[in-house]
Amino acid sequence: MKPIKNFFESKYFPPVTYLITLVCWYFQLQTPAIIYSALAIALTIISGAKRINIVTVVFAGLINYRATSYETNFWPLLLAGIFILPLAVYDLVRKKINFNNPLFIALVFCFLASLFSLINITGEFLIYGVIGILQAFAYCYLFLYFWNKKEKDDYRRIGENAVYLSLAIALQIIIFLIQYKGDVLGKRIELGWSASNSLAMVYLLLIPLAFYAYLDTGKWHLLLILGIDIAALFLTLSKGAYLAFGILLLPFFVYISRHVKNKSQFRKGILVLFSAVLIAVGIMFLIPGIRAGLIGYLKQMAERGWFNDQARIKIYRYGLDVFKEFPLFGSGAYTAKPYLIEGGFRAELKHYHNYVIQNLATLGICGLLAFGYFIFQIFNQARKHPYNIAVIFAASAMLIHGLVDNTWHNPLIMIIMLIYLAFLVCPKEID
Repeated sequence: MKPIKNFFESKYFPPVTYLITLVCWYFQLQTPAIIYSALAIALTIISGAKRINIVTVVFAGLINYRATSYETNFWPLLLAGIFILPLAVYDLVRKKINFNNPLFIALVFCFLASLFSLINITGEFLIYGVIGILQAFAYCYLFLYFWNKKEKDDYRRIGENAVYLSLAIALQIIIFLIQYKGDVLGKRIELGWSASNSLAMVYLLLIPLAFYAYLDTGKWHLLLILGIDIAALFLTLSKGAYLAFGILLLPFFVYISRHVKNKSQFRKGILVLFSAVLIAVGIMFLIPGIRAGLIGYLKQMAERGWFNDQARIKIYRYGLDVFKEFPLFGSGAYTAKPYLIEGGFRAELKHYHNYVIQNLATLGICGLLAFGYFIFQIFNQARKHPYNIAVIFAASAMLIHGLVDNTWHNPLIMIIMLIYLAFLVCPKEID
């Protein structure tokens, strides 16, 4: 097992894992990617390698090709879970588990809110409620596992994985653009695991941590990757992402400039990053289909109003109507989709496009209070260390973007965020 352990802990494991993911994504091979991920996780545990390597597998697995519907993904993921879950549970319980973490307690409250929401679920929607409860339980376990398994300096590997993941997504976008058959791109980026809006959310999560990785290592090539990341975010045409990025950009750089040790390196880095963004955006703007799509989108938003989307407002109002019907415990965890269909909305909708309304409608006042406590603990626990501050900015981006779209109730977002939170630097680790 020693050679296997050495491979997992080598510098080659992350690029190999993301490369395999990209190959499987390109050829739309979901099953081989799941098999690789399951084996990698199992062998990491069996060989005694650092569990931070599992984060690499999880992050890479998030961007593998798959249909975006839950129903299509259910069986492959269930079989992988049956294979991995007993081993992962044994790995957690074989040593004394530390439950004393305010973030974990907050997640338990969210799980209990999901459980209480069963009170109002009708028989025909029961399966949705059960799925929501299992999802909340999985979030608790995911956080508890990584928090109990983290080792000193593991947070640096989180920044490294944010860079690898953002670069892998950028390569997927480039391949998508090369193969795109339409005349005008617009808001039509479809990567098989995400559409434009979800893609924008993921980038908002990755950019702060990727920038932290640059500050931590001082490697200049990371700025070029960050430039590509920001250009890719711009390409998504997500107004929620634009809003969050615009609001947080200046505070982020002001904070970093005040606390960074090498201010000269920081100023040079900002100049290089700004140049990289301009070059990347300039290259995109030279492509006629992208340019036409961007101009058309900006004109449409200017005429209609950026946040005056009557269709979206109608969804908000309907969500509030559902909340009024079930004010205390909501209509049931994960029941937004069937209620939206019942209300005459299209079947593709899965949420109310606002995390406050989503919580109120599905989990009621009980759920909103639990979620509010979870957010409070994020800001309460993530302090003083640059990694922690990067996580705070990522969480802030989700709070802002989530006012006009689905962020905190998107499994992609929650998995990444919970892993970030599990590796927060504790006060005793800070010099």
